[in-house]
Amino acid sequence: MEVSPRFEVEDFSGHNMMLLILFLVIICSHISVNQDSGPEYADVVFLVDSSDRLGSKSFPFVKMFITKMISSLPIEADKYRVALAQYSDKLHSEFHLSTFKGRSPMLNHLRKNFGFIGGSLQIGKALQEAHRTYFSAPANGRDKKQFPPILVVLASSESEDNVEEASKALRKDGVKIISVGVQKASEENLKAMATSQFHFNLRTVRDLSMFSQNMTHIIKDVIKYKEGAVDDIFVEACQGPSMADVVFLLDMSINGSEENFDYLKGFLEESVSALDIKENCMRVGLVAYSNETKVINSLSMGINKSEVLQHIQNLSPRTGKAYTGAAIKKLRKEVFSARNGSRKNQGVPQIAVLVTHRDSEDNVTKAAVNLRREGVTIFTLGIEGASDTQLEKIASHPAEQYVSKLKTFADLAAHNQTFLKKLRNQITHTVSVFSERTETLKSGCVDTEEADIYLLIDGSGSTQATDFHEMKTFLSEVVGMFNIAPHKVRVGAVQYADSWDLEFEINKYSNKQDLGKAIENIRQMGGNTNTGAALNFTLSLLQKAKKQRGNKVPCHLVVLTNGMSKDSILEPANRLREEHIRVYAIGIKEANQTQLREIAGEEKRVYYVHDFDALKDIRNQVVQEICTEEACKEMKADIMFLVDSSGSIGPENFSKMKTFMKNLVSKSQIGPDRVQIGVVQFSDINKEEFQLNRFMSQSDISNAIDQMAHIGQTTLTGSALSFVSQYFSPTKGARPNIRKFLILITDGEAQDIVKEPAVVLRQEGVIIYSVGVFGSNVTQLEEISGRPEMVFYVENFDILQRIEDDLVFGICSPREECKRIEVLDVVFVIDSSGSIDYDEYNIMKDFMIGLVKKADVGKNQVRFGALKYADDPEVLFYLDDFGTKLEVISVLQNDQAMGGSTYTAEALGFSDHMFTEARGSRLNKGVPQVLIVITDGESHDADKLNATAKALRDKGILVLAVGIDGANPVELLAMAGSSDKYFFVETFGGLKGIFSDVTASVCNSSKVDCEIDKVDLVFLMDGSTSIQPNDFKKMKEFLASVVQDFDVSLNRVRIGAAQFSDTYHPEFPLGTFIGEKEISFQIENIKQIFGNTHIGAALREVEHYFRPDMGSRINTGTPQVLLVLTDGQSQDEVAQAAEALRHRGIDIYSVGIGDVDDQQLIQITGTAEKKLTVHNFDELKKVNKRIVRNICTTAGESNCFVDVVVGFDVSTQEKGQTLLEGQPWMETYLQDILRAISSLNGVSCEVGTETQVSVAFQVTNAMEKYSPKFEIYSENILNSLKDITVKGPSLLNANLLDSLWDTFQNKSAARGKVVLLFSDGLDDDVEKLEQKSDELRKEGLNALITVALDGPADSSDLADLPYIEFGKGFEYRTQLSIGMRELGSRLSKQLVNVAERTCCCLFCKCIGGDGTMGDPGPPGKRGPPGFKGSEGYLGEEGIAGERGAPGPVGEQGTKGCYGTKGPKGNRGLNGQEGEVGENGIDGLNGEQGDNGLPGRKGEKGDEGSQGSPGKRGTPGDRGAKGLRGDPGAPGVDSSIEGPTGLKGERGRQGRRGWPGPPGTPGSRRKTAAHGRRGHTGPQGTAGIPGPDGLEGSLGLKGPQGPRGEAGVKGEKGGVGSKGPQGPPGPGGEAGNQGRLGSQGNKGEPGDLGEKGAVGFPGPRGLQGNDGSPGYGSVGRKGAK
Repeated sequence: MEVSPRFEVEDFSGHNMMLLILFLVIICSHISVNQDSGPEYADVVFLVDSSDRLGSKSFPFVKMFITKMISSLPIEADKYRVALAQYSDKLHSEFHLSTFKGRSPMLNHLRKNFGFIGGSLQIGKALQEAHRTYFSAPANGRDKKQFPPILVVLASSESEDNVEEASKALRKDGVKIISVGVQKASEENLKAMATSQFHFNLRTVRDLSMFSQNMTHIIKDVIKYKEGAVDDIFVEACQGPSMADVVFLLDMSINGSEENFDYLKGFLEESVSALDIKENCMRVGLVAYSNETKVINSLSMGINKSEVLQHIQNLSPRTGKAYTGAAIKKLRKEVFSARNGSRKNQGVPQIAVLVTHRDSEDNVTKAAVNLRREGVTIFTLGIEGASDTQLEKIASHPAEQYVSKLKTFADLAAHNQTFLKKLRNQITHTVSVFSERTETLKSGCVDTEEADIYLLIDGSGSTQATDFHEMKTFLSEVVGMFNIAPHKVRVGAVQYADSWDLEFEINKYSNKQDLGKAIENIRQMGGNTNTGAALNFTLSLLQKAKKQRGNKVPCHLVVLTNGMSKDSILEPANRLREEHIRVYAIGIKEANQTQLREIAGEEKRVYYVHDFDALKDIRNQVVQEICTEEACKEMKADIMFLVDSSGSIGPENFSKMKTFMKNLVSKSQIGPDRVQIGVVQFSDINKEEFQLNRFMSQSDISNAIDQMAHIGQTTLTGSALSFVSQYFSPTKGARPNIRKFLILITDGEAQDIVKEPAVVLRQEGVIIYSVGVFGSNVTQLEEISGRPEMVFYVENFDILQRIEDDLVFGICSPREECKRIEVLDVVFVIDSSGSIDYDEYNIMKDFMIGLVKKADVGKNQVRFGALKYADDPEVLFYLDDFGTKLEVISVLQNDQAMGGSTYTAEALGFSDHMFTEARGSRLNKGVPQVLIVITDGESHDADKLNATAKALRDKGILVLAVGIDGANPVELLAMAGSSDKYFFVETFGGLKGIFSDVTASVCNSSKVDCEIDKVDLVFLMDGSTSIQPNDFKKMKEFLASVVQDFDVSLNRVRIGAAQFSDTYHPEFPLGTFIGEKEISFQIENIKQIFGNTHIGAALREVEHYFRPDMGSRINTGTPQVLLVLTDGQSQDEVAQAAEALRHRGIDIYSVGIGDVDDQQLIQITGTAEKKLTVHNFDELKKVNKRIVRNICTTAGESNCFVDVVVGFDVSTQEKGQTLLEGQPWMETYLQDILRAISSLNGVSCEVGTETQVSVAFQVTNAMEKYSPKFEIYSENILNSLKDITVKGPSLLNANLLDSLWDTFQNKSAARGKVVLLFSDGLDDDVEKLEQKSDELRKEGLNALITVALDGPADSSDLADLPYIEFGKGFEYRTQLSIGMRELGSRLSKQLVNVAERTCCCLFCKCIGGDGTMGDPGPPGKRGPPGFKGSEGYLGEEGIAGERGAPGPVGEQGTKGCYGTKGPKGNRGLNGQEGEVGENGIDGLNGEQGDNGLPGRKGEKGDEGSQGSPGKRGTPGDRGAKGLRGDPGAPGVDSSIEGPTGLKGERGRQGRRGWPGPPGTPGSRRKTAAHGRRGHTGPQGTAGIPGPDGLEGSLGLKGPQGPRGEAGVKGEKGGVGSKGPQGPPGPGGEAGNQGRLGSQGNKGEPGDLGEKGAVGFPGPRGLQGNDGSPGYGSVGRKGAK
């Protein structure tokens, strides 16, 4: 946004002039620091030190730096201009801004004329002369505002003269100065020269090479920088991948050798100096240990580089033995904790680096596992006598990537660069690579449409409970990669130890959610490890599964074991292989690797990890191995290898590179219609080895690779990329419509520009994979491939074999955004006239069958219908006729042509009835409708085509017309309605060529098969000035397309939208509009607001959208999702605001467009899986399906589980009867009841997830002993009861209650435990049973609920049932009976109460009857009766906070439930206390009694006072909300607004209320209520936020309150963060000490400038005359 208004000022009065100035100040204060319409290019003058202080030996590094800078900037007349001078005691000008128009002559000048001059170092004088020489004359017609002048000063030591005055004079003239120091440069000089923060100090002149990558970014930042920008907290970007928390754990007993200790300190100083240490980038911690562990520098302190370097300087050796295990434990508990500065909750990578030289005296394994489980990646660096075994057990998996071994301390110096590259590689892997490769894998596994997989799980006693849970998580994630359905991928599970147990058969669960729950529900058996017997049993299950699907589906067995089998496994393993079952053997810990190989039969399907936490690291490998066969079944590709043959590679590595290529060839299907391979070598010349169509067998290609000779010389990669582009043309053997791949293998840094030639290749459709070892420049590799996940960056050539499978899989199955047609109704209209012969008709059928194969066929997915026509139409099948792919394909294959004339219009008109509900169309359910007409001739009723086709399109049917040979394009256009919807080919053979285009059209029109039916989705759109209006429109179109994939209605998907720049603008809240069309219309009408980019502020504001009074269903368990779209880096801090939202249970997804900061996006989403980036706004349409699919799998993992034992007490049963005989209620009601309680929504601490319910039946009167088993609900859950015969009536006595309780195998587990007893009355003394019931409650049973059965029982027996019940909350007076209306719903509410108590520590929750959801905020309605809530005006401000806090909770309507007992609630006050909040909780026991009496407790007011201190207006706002809290009589109460109100928790008091009626229970209740409840209380606190929406706040809300607390802290944090920086000032003084200062290089941002190389225009190559051919070639290109 450029503000350049012109005003005529002669007539202005002084008053008007003041107004004008004020207006301009306001306008200017809103101009972005980071706007696109500001300057983009500059005039840059490099002023480099050539003094004796630098020295002639260091000068070549300076020369290389300048060469790289000139190579990386786009130097053109209307872009950058560059000048160069060197200085010592005087200035020596090399060339002026106008001397050279392009980069080639500059580079020529450098090579020939740029030499060292020597002399003393007088920077001040050089600055004055540079001012006069370069910045005094007119700017040659260039506007300084558009092309700001920039001076880059390079200095190697302290200046002998004063630099301050000369610098000020330059800055006064508008020159922006970047100062870069090397060697002994003075920090004071650098700061005095630089504009703002743009001063950088590097340790050595060698670091300039890495720093050059960052320099282009820094120049861009300086161009955009405005002195004194108003009200803008500028969050500095991190240089390259440097957002991480890194802690060095140092073994400090260095065997008395001072020299070794110096080597260690030197290594640390080198490493730390190279890192970009800042509060928002890299934080570094230091921990030293021997027999004791000491934290030298916590992460919260590790945000200032000079201070960290000072701590390293101050390190001193210690005596004592090494207790590494204890040190790692301390690391986990004290260092990687949020309170000490860890940002793990913000998605920032957590990395520990252990440096040791000896064995540990204690056990390291457990400590390391626990640390890794918390998400910390561990690198181990072992020197001298360190134990290899221990290093491997401590380090992350795989060991070769995370373990380094050095012979001596002296080797540390040489290892430094390798270590830094490993570190940065790990950050990139976490932030960008892993999640994207996983996405590619999921996409490839779509091709594995049909498979049967059994899981065989070792449940022996040697496995710990947490390990067993990790196994289950691993298996859930593996099967989660597949499309689970009866006709697709099916999964079954068997657990084994001494014996085996069928957990669930392969056809029991038919969707991903139920399958995940079933795996989670597996309970460990314990015992020995008999793997052989288990393999035999599983074989029988797999044989049965194969028969069910006609032996046509591949079968897989995944075996997990952590010990050696006690029985033989060879024979069963051989039998499995004979049955063609692929076995994957995964061994953990003590597993025997020989046995694993015997089980799998093939090395590539054997996996071994040191511990259970590493299972997650091999998940993708296992899945990829399962998916590869199908993904690569029809592998077709043209692959060119571009191989670096420069001098740095050497014969040994050149040979390893050839082996790598041959291995890739051996894994490809070579042939003229499969894979073709060609090879080009390069160094400073390019050499063709063979082109694509030269060899057609693996052996020929391998032989040709063996014959390759090494070239040597330099690395001109850019030139090679331009050269290799010709090999993708038909003249060089490439084939049309076949995917093209380039695999670049290099070990060195390119000496020319790579970005432009790579972009040209990618624009031509070539997919580029870059494989580089650590000698190469990873930034260049990313520029070449376009995305980090396409780059394989490895430490050395030996590791190349690890990436072969990933590379092959990427070629077999490159990611397509629309790989499968998911939800759609498709009707084929097939020309079957006489002009089409038998073979042509078969080609048409193959075309349609190909489309069917790309679809997920099923009643709820894709339905197909078809009719053929000639003179008359004839229906082949309707949309609802077939539910499987095989049936559809079979009918199409068997169809024969009719013969006759071509009446296309009549056929289209006839097809109309196929799109009706009666014929299977789901048009009215929002499923898109597609008609595909395929014809080869002109229609005999062409005059009717227009009207007939238009009628179909007006009905909402997409018509795609495919014409062959004699078809008339005019008719095709008439049918399709637009040119992008019809396709024409000259011959039937040409159908293959358009298949992918037609498939894409069909696929893009389909909906995503959504796994969840409810979601609250809010769009948060960037409306800042850097987004062009046209791009803003594309963003709105993208959001509208996302909306089309959802069923938008009040009870299903609700959508809201807001926009931000540096202000926040709500567009429409959740549920305001319903229906896809209405929402799309509203989005289309959003007007861009312009301004800066403040995402953090917007995240804080948008939080109010997720409240019940704003239409959110957060309290009913509906997933809450925020989708953030932005095109740039936020200028404010985002991490805390985003963390607060996630803490409330809101899932955040982000889409970054263009040049965005991936690391910041992760801080918004909290995890890399939920962020997505595209290069530009046009690419958005490619990712809408992926976004929708991510949102559709949003339902998080449940952390709350309830086990229900169902018992039967039927006194009328007779011996020999089956259990179900004479019990019609079981058939009629039991299934529905179990379905209703199968998952619980609305548990307060489980936002957006369902609480998982498992059910086991106990039949105590069965003839044969009945073995109960907990299982997840499925439609056949009652099958296990069908064949049970009974030995007589069952009696409700103490024994029955005991046997029901004994069904819970693990009574101590933190799962809710409920007995649900269907009974026809008590059969024992009521007091005895009451006593037994009370015992069970004390032993840990959470609820005993009875359902009375109709029958001849004595009514008094039934009337006594309530006396033995407990755990029903306020419902204790209600006797449930079979046949009661909504019995399932009532039970479900009882179970929610149990879940609240066991999982959320919420003692009791009062839920009224089911209300209509229609009105937003129904809960509020309920509260008003009887509650103070209605009033809510509070006289005094926050001060009068007296128990206001409690007020809100009460509002929930709990009060309705119980009458007066509220008074005690008052104690809650203490809650105020610690931020921890725990203490505050104690108050909870008090019931919320709403009688005004207790209202007195004004104490709470204190919290209000706290709010006031917050300077920022924000807290104030909160206070405002409080007003509504005032409760009727005690009006004061509610006033407190919520921030502190956390105590609201008191919902608990309810607990005490219910016991009242039945005296006995009451007493029980009381005891239980006190002590322990109090503790848990803290979480309950959260209630407050809910209340804000008065009526909206339901009882449930209470629990959420705690989050509110966090919110408050957040504010403080914000302010704090700003302030803290001040204190560091003192640190600065320390820096003054000359020596230290130099080390403290403040900002030298680590190597990363990756983004930096902003498209230099390589075209202008140097004149060929020079020796460097690279430039020459580029030059030629430029000339064009």
